[in-house]
Amino acid sequence: MLKRFNLFILMALIAISPIPAEAIQYKGDLEASKSVTLPVQTAPPANPASGKQKLYFKDDGAVYSLDSAGNENPVDKAGFKNYLINGRFDLWQRGISFTAMNTYGADRWRHGSSGTATVSRQAFSPGQTDVPGEPTYFWRNNTTVAGATATPLIGQRIERVRTLAGQTATWSFWARNGTVKTFQLVIVQNFGTGGSPSSSVTVLNQPQSIGTTWARYSVTVAIPSIAAKTMGTDNNDYIEFSIQETSSFSTFVLESAQWQVEKGSVASEFEQRSPGLELTLAQRYYEKSFPLSTNPGEGRTNPPYVSVMTITSSARRGWIPFVTRKRASPVMTYYKAAGMTNDGDWNVRETVSAWTERTPSTNNANENGVAVQVFAVGANTGQGMAAQGHWAADAEL
Repeated sequence: MLKRFNLFILMALIAISPIPAEAIQYKGDLEASKSVTLPVQTAPPANPASGKQKLYFKDDGAVYSLDSAGNENPVDKAGFKNYLINGRFDLWQRGISFTAMNTYGADRWRHGSSGTATVSRQAFSPGQTDVPGEPTYFWRNNTTVAGATATPLIGQRIERVRTLAGQTATWSFWARNGTVKTFQLVIVQNFGTGGSPSSSVTVLNQPQSIGTTWARYSVTVAIPSIAAKTMGTDNNDYIEFSIQETSSFSTFVLESAQWQVEKGSVASEFEQRSPGLELTLAQRYYEKSFPLSTNPGEGRTNPPYVSVMTITSSARRGWIPFVTRKRASPVMTYYKAAGMTNDGDWNVRETVSAWTERTPSTNNANENGVAVQVFAVGANTGQGMAAQGHWAADAEL
């Protein structure tokens, strides 16, 4: 009888004992009206066994998984998992077809070739299943005359070489080529210009055979620490991810879509950011006065008006605010309106009733906007007038 009594007391004590804060005690389905309180993990827990994953919360509010090699993989970064901008190739502010190489085409994407090539935007058919996620566009390089020197065909420079330094990162993309061809996957840390910056570091230079059907390719790499490195003083350091042609030069048609660079060792599902957010991220580097679907160019219709103030009897200045603060003071390009004679000229009000063609210039610029200046006659100092013309602001790396 005494043993039974003692057993009863022991079971009662267990029943009323508090559950340790670190443990989840739950049985059955978790319904919408129920919740579980989970502790915050201030540091990664011990590595799980091979083939296992550990899930945990950190104090940044995100969920992480840990693999047996100790790689910490974010499960959800709330719209900022992908370090690349315009990885879906939705934004083409500069145009949708280019024959000039070693420059920018799609927003944030540099393209090149040492041969003769056309880079263009191509459209997926609605409902296609070759590349998941219903992407709208993909990128194409059609090289019709073979090159002869190693050249990045497509790549993006991510601002700040500190990005992912000392961490594991995974780069993934979809691609196909007209024939089976080997390209190079290249990652470079660049410490910028100005002063005495450290030399660039080639993180990866790995051959990759790309086949004739759409497939996803990925590579996981340990990004080196930048300890003991010296940054340039021009604030233009970066880490670049690119596909290059470095041998077996030939003609080809390389197509690619859905690029992603993320922290950790797993190539997770491609992140779908909202169009407005993606545009804002891209406009940190490039912005234009033209409608989004209109290529910058001379002689376009409906240029915007800029209010200018007469500073002297001839000089007039006006302020153009940018929609998004730029990475740095941009390089400005001015375009003539329809009916103007000379490229780059604007239409300027010289008197109450007369408009005259004049050449604009940048008086000063910063990350927030630009003070544009035109010279004209027929107004008194302090008098407000108007100018009319298109422009583009470029702050790319």
